[in-house]
Amino acid sequence: MSPEQIQFLLRERGKAEMPEGYPAQLLQQLHQRQRTELLHQSIWRIAADRAGTFLSEHSLSTPKYALALAALVALCLGVIALLKPVAGGAVTAKQDRALKSEDPLRQRVEAQQVSFEK
Repeated sequence: MSPEQIQFLLRERGKAEMPEGYPAQLLQQLHQRQRTELLHQSIWRIAADRAGTFLSEHSLSTPKYALALAALVALCLGVIALLKPVAGGAVTAKQDRALKSEDPLRQRVEAQQVSFEK
């Protein structure tokens, strides 16, 4: 477009009047479209977007990011250390010593004859 055409369009736009209640209706339609678009996204995508927005708003320097990452790793290692079973603390089921000494494959099994004939 030429500069004359753009100036003409701007002058015409300045003369136009908006209908009554147009800004409120436009804002309501915009909010409705945003809500419907949010409903079509998965929860994981919404969470990732919000986390990204949160992190971008708080600009941290590289040492602060490194410190936060080190704290997270230390926290995870602490949780793993707390949840790891202790060597003598595990409780196991006790078996009869007589059963341990015998070979289970050589034990005698009682069986009954079954017939499917009538």
